[in-house]
Amino acid sequence: MSAKQVSFEEDTSVSSRITLFNKRAEEHQNWMVINPFAHYTVREMPKRLIRQEDYGHAPQGSRSEQRSQQAHVQALQEVLQLCKVIHELGQPSPKTGQMGLSFGELFEHYSSISGKLMGTLLVARKYGHVAFEGETLFQSKDEQVPVCLLRSYDELRLEIMAKVEDLSGTATLKA
Repeated sequence: MSAKQVSFEEDTSVSSRITLFNKRAEEHQNWMVINPFAHYTVREMPKRLIRQEDYGHAPQGSRSEQRSQQAHVQALQEVLQLCKVIHELGQPSPKTGQMGLSFGELFEHYSSISGKLMGTLLVARKYGHVAFEGETLFQSKDEQVPVCLLRSYDELRLEIMAKVEDLSGTATLKA
C-alpha cells in the first residue's frame, strides 16, 4: 500500500466516525426537545404540536398504545360477561321481548363476579349493548329498574368478539 492509500482510508474512517457522531448527537438533541424531563423550567420547554386527530391517543406502536388496547380488550370482556349474566338470569320483557333483569338482581349476582358493575353497565350502554333508565343506578334506590339487552346475546357476543379480534389479533375471550 502506498502512503496515499493509507491516508485516504484513515480519512474515510475518521470522516465516517465524525458523521456517525454528528448523526447521533442530532438524534439526541431531537429527543431532548420532546422529552418533558429534560428541561429545568416549563418556560424553556418547547410546545409540542399534536394533530387534532392524534390528540388523546397514544403514539402508534408505543407501549402506551399496547396497554390501551389491552385495557380496551379487558373492558369488552367484562361487558360480554355482563351481557352473559343478563342473558342467563334475565326474563324476556312482555312489552319489548328483550332479555332483562332488575338492577337489584343483577347487582346481587354480578357483585360476586366484579365490583365494577356500574362502570361496566355504562360502557355497555355506550356501545349500544344494554339499556336502562337514568344516568346511573344506585343499589337501594334503583333496585327495580330493568336492565335490558338491546339484541340477542349471540349477536352481541359475535360483535364483541370481532372487536376483540381487531384489537388483539386473536379471539381469546373468557365467555
